[in-house]
Formats: sequence, structure tokens, C-alpha cells
Amino acid sequence: MGLVFSLLGPLRARSDGRELDLGRPQQRAVLAALLIPPGQLVATDRLVEDLWGGDDTRWPKDPVGQIGTHVHRLRRALGAPGLLVGTAGGYRLEVPRTAVDLFGYEAGVAEAVALRHQDPLRAREVLQRALGAWQGPHALDGVPGTFAERVRERLAAGRFAAVKALHGLDLALGRHAEALEPLAGLAAGHPRDEEVHRLHLLALHRCGRTAQALAAYEDLRERLDGELGLEPAPALVELAEQIRRGDAPVLLRRLPRPGQLPPDIPDLVGRAVQVREAERALRADGSPVLGLSGPAGSGASALAVHVAHAVRDAFPDGQLYARELSAGGREHAGGGGSGAVLAGFLRALGERPDSSAGLVELSARYRAALAGRRVLVLLDGVAEPGPLLPSVPGCAAVVAGAEPGALPGDAVRLAVGPLEPHDAFELLARIVGAERVRREPDAVAELAGICGYLPVLLRTAADRLAARPQWSVAELVRWFAERG
Repeated sequence: MGLVFSLLGPLRARSDGRELDLGRPQQRAVLAALLIPPGQLVATDRLVEDLWGGDDTRWPKDPVGQIGTHVHRLRRALGAPGLLVGTAGGYRLEVPRTAVDLFGYEAGVAEAVALRHQDPLRAREVLQRALGAWQGPHALDGVPGTFAERVRERLAAGRFAAVKALHGLDLALGRHAEALEPLAGLAAGHPRDEEVHRLHLLALHRCGRTAQALAAYEDLRERLDGELGLEPAPALVELAEQIRRGDAPVLLRRLPRPGQLPPDIPDLVGRAVQVREAERALRADGSPVLGLSGPAGSGASALAVHVAHAVRDAFPDGQLYARELSAGGREHAGGGGSGAVLAGFLRALGERPDSSAGLVELSARYRAALAGRRVLVLLDGVAEPGPLLPSVPGCAAVVAGAEPGALPGDAVRLAVGPLEPHDAFELLARIVGAERVRREPDAVAELAGICGYLPVLLRTAADRLAARPQWSVAELVRWFAERG
């Protein structure tokens, strides 16, 4: 059985079935930060912020020393020498993802989402088993610190979405009587969640309580209009009309799931810290917006694509993409300005926007189409990203290259700069071969300096070397020198 960790409830560790004493709450908080995800280096300063937040006036006198003490005690508690590795910049916990219940749970949810249309019975079995991994109402229950709180919020939102999906599968399988009571409780506890109310209305109707279903719809419509100034989502309107006509509503709606992300960068290096922070931001509750910016050649666009792929599991209802190519054109589903991009997004989401609709109307339809769905939007170099941001709970956006003032005030902003020298060496080695880099360390260092340690320029130089195996690195450096 070995060493296994439980995060879906109180933080626990077992070794061959024997529960380990993980010590004080802050010690557990350090362990939690090292387990999500395991095997990755976590910088010491990041651990300090994970425990005590970003306000250094609230830190203890020697936060780095306290982290070291917690790590030392964790090593003894885990009883496995070499498992918790310390480096000059941080710590790494060398355990596989399979040893942590969180990742098995998330894999089960992803599998169920993939199966829900082709095999709803199997999807329900997989999803129910995944949800059974929870051992309490809250993840990391009792673990202090800002990191643990963010994880709790993210996992609570994901669990809520999984529970909704489970009840949706119940209805698809004709188990409306079993689903009615739990859906009534969810609807009462989440008065603005339109997907919960859609499922509740459907369950009421299928149980022969059609008048009650229509009355509940009217209550929801009035509440949304009075509190938010919004009409119900198209899916709800459609369902209410079907119930009024006496039609048999579709049990499991087959909404399009756009997959517009560009291919990921397979050899991205030196961005582990930014990727970790970006994942935290995008997996948070609400409708997070992440802005990435840096000097030309820093690879902000490549990092944005990589981050979008890394969190794709959290947005199973699709990913949308728009890229500004130049002042004269854009790369996306539609072509043109923000209105055309929105129209393209709407078509990708299964809507049919009116060709005469203005930006305001398209924006309203866009938000309505996203309601109740988890969609990720990736914008690269778009000068005015505002109208394209989803601004709907459960959805998120990654924005590369936008001016800081073009993003919402609560957006998370990450700076993307040149690589560290050792990361620049690794990037060159991956493209041209480790042996060529190892043979000429001085020339490689000079080449990295010429490129300003910027990933885009380093890739260009490395591609030139890879295409000319007869060249040495020194020859390429001389070639650049001759051309200024």
C-alpha cells in the first residue's frame, strides 16, 4: 500500500495502513502546499506566502526558519528518508500523483465528463465513485493558511459542479424521483444557479408536478430580473417552453464543446512558478481573469497557451480562443473586431447570433450562453479584451499581452521576463541536443546573453543550430556578431 495522502476532508497520511501524526496545523499547511501537485519544487518564499499571506507585516519574525522547522518535523513524521527534498530555493515532495486522493478524484470526474453523452450509466458510476473519495464537507479541513483556503474554495466549486453533473445523469437515466429531493435542496441553497434550477424543473415535470415546475420557473425569472436585470439562460427558457407545450424535454442537452486552443509548447522551461500561480488563479471560484505580460520575446503567449492546456480539465464545456495578428486582422473563429469575435464565440457555443446585432446585444447573449457552463477563454494580444471576458461564475479567461488598464481591477497579473541562465541552457539543450551544449559551455553562455535570455530569441537561435548540425555554437555566435 505504501504512503498515501488524503486531502478531500481532513489532511491525513497513512503508511501501509497506519495513520501518521502530521503534527501542528501550520506543519500540515506546509505539507498541503507540497502535495498540490506533488513532485514539483515549491519556492520557500511561496511557502511563506501560502501560510501567512502576502502582507509581510503579518509574518512571524523568522518565517523562512519556521518553514525549515516544519519541513524537518515533516521528514520525521513521514518516516521516509529522501522523500522531502530541500534545494537552495525551496522544497520538493517526491511522491507520485497516484498517492494523493485529490488527483484520483479529479481523474474520475474528467472521465465521467468524457463519457456522459456516449455512456451515461457508466459515467454516473464513475462520477459517484469519484465523489465517494470525499471524507468530509471541506477539503483540507482544519488546515490554515491562504493556500489551503484557495484550494478549499476551488475544490468546493468543483465538487458542486460534479454533484450537478451527477443529478443531470440521474435525469438522463430516468431516475428523476431519486434526484428530486436533493435537487430541491440544491435549488434552495443556490437561488441564482440556473443549471441547478434547470435540473430541478425537469425533475419536477418528470415526476408529474408540471404546475409546480412552471411556478418555480416564474419565481426564478422574476428573481433574476429583479436582482440582476437578466433574463433566464436560453436553456431554461427552452425547457419552460417545452413543459408548457407538453413536449418531452431533452434529458441531457448536447451543447457544443469548442476546443479552440492552439497546440501546447512541449518544451516550455523555466516557468514553473508562474504556471503554479496561474493554475491557482484560474481554478479559483468566481470568474477569474489572469493577465500575462512581458517584453517582446519573453514568451507570454506561449506561456498563456501552456497554462490554458494545464487547466483545461477544470473547463470541460470548452475553450475559446482569439488572437490579434496585427492592426489589420485577427486570428479566431470569425474575423473582424470585438463584435465579430463575439459572434464567432456564440456560434462555437451553439448559438445563432443575428447578423445585425450590436456589441451590447452580443455581449448579453454571450454571457447568457455561458451561464451554467465552465468555459475557458484565451485572448492573445487583443487590444480591448473587456467585451470578450466571460464574467460568468464558473468561467475564466487568460489574457496575454494586454495593457494592465484593459483588465478588470481584480484580475491576477503575472510578469513574464527573461529566463534564468540555467533555464536558457536547458531550452537550448532540448532543441539542439544536450551533448552540443555540454561541449561548448562558454559559447552557449555567450549565445544566451546575445539573445537576452528571451525564450523566443533562444528558440530562433536553437532552431538555426538544429538545422545546421555541422555548425558549432561558437560559429553561430560569430555569425550573429558579424551581423551586429
